[in-house]
Amino acid sequence: MMGKRTALCLCLGIVLSACGGEGDFSPAGNMNAPRHGHTATTLESGEILIAAGLTKTSPLDDFEIFDPAQGIFKPYRIGGLRKRGWHKALLLNDAVLITGGWTTGGKALRDSFLIQPGGGIRARALMKYGRYDHTMTKLPTGDVLIAGGNDGKRAIRHLEIYAPDKRRFIPARRPMLTARQQHSATALSGGGVLILGGAEGKGARYAELYSSSGRKTRLVRSLTTQRSRHTATRLKNGKVLIAGGLGKEKTLTGAEIYDPATEKFIPLKDKLRVNRQQHTATLMPDGRVVLIGGWGGEGRTLASAEVYEPGKGCFWLVGVEMKFPRRLHTATSLGGGRVLIAGGATDSEVLNSAEILTIPQDGKSGC
Repeated sequence: MMGKRTALCLCLGIVLSACGGEGDFSPAGNMNAPRHGHTATTLESGEILIAAGLTKTSPLDDFEIFDPAQGIFKPYRIGGLRKRGWHKALLLNDAVLITGGWTTGGKALRDSFLIQPGGGIRARALMKYGRYDHTMTKLPTGDVLIAGGNDGKRAIRHLEIYAPDKRRFIPARRPMLTARQQHSATALSGGGVLILGGAEGKGARYAELYSSSGRKTRLVRSLTTQRSRHTATRLKNGKVLIAGGLGKEKTLTGAEIYDPATEKFIPLKDKLRVNRQQHTATLMPDGRVVLIGGWGGEGRTLASAEVYEPGKGCFWLVGVEMKFPRRLHTATSLGGGRVLIAGGATDSEVLNSAEILTIPQDGKSGC
C-alpha cells in the first residue's frame, strides 16, 4: 500500500444517494504544462504559485503563476532547480518554502529552497533525509515541521524542523512512533500538530501528537478506521475533519472528527456521498469544506465534488461535475465561494487545464 504509486483498481464501494446542492464549474484556462503531484501556494499578493510536479512519468522544474484578477496562468522563471514532483510547499512570511520531492531515477530529494517575491532563490538548505509524500506544517514558533514520507525505498519515521532564522534543519528529539507516507499533519489551535494515517501494521490506526516544546510526538487515541491518502482539515471550531482515503484495500466514504479538547476521534453519522482517495479538501472562508475529485471506489478517477457543512454535520453533492475527472490535482480557495482546481491526472492522461468551482452561499446547501 505504501510503496510506488500505482493505480489501484478497487471495485468495492457504493455511491450513496443524496440530495445534491447547487454549484457551477467554469473553465479557468490552461497551465503552461500538464502536471500532477504539483503544489499550489497562495502568495501575499493573492496570486497562486504553481510549482513543478510530474507529467505522466517525468518530473518537472518549471513554475507558473495564476493571476485571479486576469484569470490567466503566467510563466514564473526560476532557474537552477532540480526536477521534482510529490514535494511540499508552504508560504513562510513573504517567501515560499519548497522541500524534497521525487525526481528522475526514483530518488528522494534532500534539498529545500525559499522562493522570494518576484522570483529567484533567497536561501537553500539540505534536509537530513531525502523524502517525498511527506508533510510540512507551520508551527506557532514560526518553525516548520517536516514529517515522514518516502526516502526512495520505504516509508520513514523521521521528523525534522526547519528554522527560518537559522535557515537550516534541526532534527527532532526522536522520530515518529511509526513510519508514515501519504499521511496528514494538521496544526491545532493549541499549538500541537496532529499526525495520522499513512501507516501499516500495528501502528496503522494510531495517531500522534507533536509538541513544539518537547520536539517529539506522543500517541493519542486511535482512529475509528485505518486510512491513508485521506484529507484532514482544521475547522473554524478547532476540531479536525478527517475524510475518505484508502482503508484496508478499499476506498472509504467514512469521515470522523478529532476533538483536541478530549483527544478523541468521533465517527460522523453522515458519510461522503462518493468513495474518495487522493482527493482535495479546501476550507472555505465561511467554514465549509469542499472535497473535490480523487480516485473512486469503482476504480476510476472522479469528476464530482461535495461540501461538508460543519453546522449540520452533513455532506452534500455538488449538482454539476468538472469537465475532466481529476486526482493528484490542487484546489485553492479564491474567496467568494470559489475554488481554483488545477491540473491532475485522469485515468489516461495528465491535464494542463484548470477549472473554478463556485458554490452557493452558506444556508443554500443540499443538506
